[in-house]
Amino acid sequence: MTESEHPQEPVATPAEPAGTSEAGARDEDEDEARFVEGLVVRGEVAPAGSDPLPPGATHEVVEEDEDGVPTQVRRRRFSAH
Repeated sequence: MTESEHPQEPVATPAEPAGTSEAGARDEDEDEARFVEGLVVRGEVAPAGSDPLPPGATHEVVEEDEDGVPTQVRRRRFSAH
């Protein structure tokens, strides 16, 4: 049998998961930066190693940029209000 007698079926390719494209990754990075900035503005971020966390703080700094601005935080507790 030849190829013309058995046409090839189209190969299904998996859909690209949301947020995996280059533009999606940039959007996620921007969203994370805005989230961290909001925590800092509201005073909900404590310096790394703060134990216990000060009143009102819910997150701890994990990583800072060269200017000392938090770029990554970790949740340590939930807000009570």
